[in-house]
Amino acid sequence: MIFTGLQHVGIPTKEFDKSKQFYEDLGFELVNTEDNDGSRVGFYQLGALMLESWESPAEAPGKVGAINHIALDTRDIDKAFAKVQKLGVEFVDDGIQNLPYWEHGIKYFNFYGPNKEIFEVCQKL
Repeated sequence: MIFTGLQHVGIPTKEFDKSKQFYEDLGFELVNTEDNDGSRVGFYQLGALMLESWESPAEAPGKVGAINHIALDTRDIDKAFAKVQKLGVEFVDDGIQNLPYWEHGIKYFNFYGPNKEIFEVCQKL
């Protein structure tokens, strides 16, 4: 099986600390923090549900607070990319991307669904 489940749901925020407190008050545990070019990123877990929240610039109206993307988990990013390529979808970025998140980094790619919703496929390394 190429996709193994929901990886996370991404939600931008203007106020990282306020969002952190809110998620923790709901019972989520902050399990990882990252820095993305000066923007704080937090991963919050409650049972099997993982939320990713990151500081979004104030000049991005209409996007803060909205669900930005849904990420699917995979153990083989190359096979997942090949499968999605066959669907003929529009990709957000060119090819598989890398970020130094978590302990060993991640590989991911983003593509649009039929309603311009963003799907991310993510593999923790």
